[in-house]
Amino acid sequence: MGDEITHGDMSNPAGTMEATQRPMTDMAGASTGGQRHWQRIQRILLVLPAYNEAGKIGRTIQKLPADTVDEVLVVDDCSTDGTGDEAAALGATVIRHSQNMGVGAAIRTGIYYARDHGFDVVVIAASDDQDVPAEIPRLLKPIDEAKAQFVQGSRYLKGGKRVRHPLSRTVMTWSYSVLFTMLAFRRVTDGTNGFRAFLTQTALDLPLDQDWLNRYELEPYLYFQCLRRGVATEVPVTKEYPAERKIGYSKMRPFRDWWRIFRPLLFVRLGIRH
Repeated sequence: MGDEITHGDMSNPAGTMEATQRPMTDMAGASTGGQRHWQRIQRILLVLPAYNEAGKIGRTIQKLPADTVDEVLVVDDCSTDGTGDEAAALGATVIRHSQNMGVGAAIRTGIYYARDHGFDVVVIAASDDQDVPAEIPRLLKPIDEAKAQFVQGSRYLKGGKRVRHPLSRTVMTWSYSVLFTMLAFRRVTDGTNGFRAFLTQTALDLPLDQDWLNRYELEPYLYFQCLRRGVATEVPVTKEYPAERKIGYSKMRPFRDWWRIFRPLLFVRLGIRH
């Protein structure tokens, strides 16, 4: 693909982030202790798939508490607004796709980076400041306790929160989760939430190199497959939408992208895809 990899300078992150907020990696990419309080987890990679998230990507990285993860990887899906430069200035490693491929392709790039650099756990979060990085330990706890291999964040479970959550989003996400439950034969309360963690090897055991998964399909595909294998669970998290309504809640387009998040469930259940 001709992707470009940039390692942010942690020793001088543009003077915009204090030491206690820095992602847990140094210039060589070595661990600086993000895994100290876990019994089974060794190395944690936070993947932020991003497309034109300048301003918001910086806030996301700055909110990450110290010792939460070992490295922050921003997969810049051919942004045109300086998203990658902003992330690199704050110390993140940045992989830039040479063309826009989709969020699924960006997540796949992150999974392969985790494999190639020895991370046993991948955390996925929104790059537009809708998730709470301080809640990452909630996602990691069931994995560390060997109770799950894939942990999905849910804004609807008891203990979860919805901030500035419009009714239209509530109806859409709830309805989708009902369909998810029916097709997976497992209870799902928040099938569209992109805040999740999983064992790297669990993802690699699936056939990720399918072009039809490049856009919005890969996220529900991963969750659906892990549910079918009985290795997935949910934990409560917060989803916070922006105060400025003009920013928008999602880049998804009605009907076309709704079909993209639905078809993995249908295709896998019917055996049309694997």
